[in-house]
Amino acid sequence: MLKHDRFIKLREYLSTNNAASTRELSDYLGVSVVTVRKDLDEIEQLGFVKRTHGGAILVEAPQKIEIRHSGVTIPARIDILTELAKAYVCPGDFIFLGSGKTCLSLAEKIKEVEGISVITNNVSAVTILKPYVEDIILLGGEIIMTPDGLCATSDSNLKATTSGIFVGKAFSSGVGIDPDTGLTVNNMLSTYVSRAIPQWTSDWYVMADSSKFGVRAFYQAAELGKMRHLVTDVSDESILKKYRDKAPELDIVHP
Repeated sequence: MLKHDRFIKLREYLSTNNAASTRELSDYLGVSVVTVRKDLDEIEQLGFVKRTHGGAILVEAPQKIEIRHSGVTIPARIDILTELAKAYVCPGDFIFLGSGKTCLSLAEKIKEVEGISVITNNVSAVTILKPYVEDIILLGGEIIMTPDGLCATSDSNLKATTSGIFVGKAFSSGVGIDPDTGLTVNNMLSTYVSRAIPQWTSDWYVMADSSKFGVRAFYQAAELGKMRHLVTDVSDESILKKYRDKAPELDIVHP
């Protein structure tokens, strides 16, 4: 079992039981007590748990923990879901990667996947991926300044320049997601890109962390039925059921 998978399971176990001994956690994970102790030491540094004599207790509000990626602060809830999403990026894939912090976090995690090619409107992701990927194409992006001065603006001819694009998989996010309105965003560029994705691929992964559930932004980017996969850190089945009921074919990937 990978360390990140153990991390998720440790958090789930402690969320249910509030406290546990290292022996309990060792039996639960099927790993040695020594491994559990090392994992708990690392997780304590992130602020998720507090070590006790012979075990650990859960620290409240772990969603406040943040991680640094390329100078950008990434909330831990986003790090969890992009860890799940990266498992679907395979060597040699040709993918589309959207804009925003969530996609930036994914860019960090897939940069060393062998032989991938990327089309993106995420300028910061270009900076991360360019030294590693096979090919990378930047579409018209949002106005962004990166530490090395790279910038891009919206392309008024984006519709023409993206006509005929085909990718194996697409990964994007948004401002909010709701069972009735689907994916919503706050600008027209993101609206157009999201509406175009189903024409580029049938394998669309929408990444939405818990802070985006039930949120409605200015523009509807896509109904739930237009998406193939929803990747999230939300694991509450009572919440996820509303999305499954609305779009029975939607594959929901969660911890």
